[in-house]
Amino acid sequence: MKNARFEWDKEKDRENQKKHNVSFALAQYAFLDSKRIIVEDVKHSNEENRFYCIGQVDEEIITVRFTY
Repeated sequence: MKNARFEWDKEKDRENQKKHNVSFALAQYAFLDSKRIIVEDVKHSNEENRFYCIGQVDEEIITVRFTY
């Protein structure tokens, strides 16, 4: 995951910061957690493959929903 490149919508990032107090820039560190868990989000969308990454960032456990 060290060579992964992340992209996100700036407006969604602002909304996420207001709603959850977590920026997408910070959330991407969940992927660096060696104990992270990635699971498929089978209920969210039929149009694209979506996933959850559950990982530790600093002292918090966060969940990141993503596509790739």
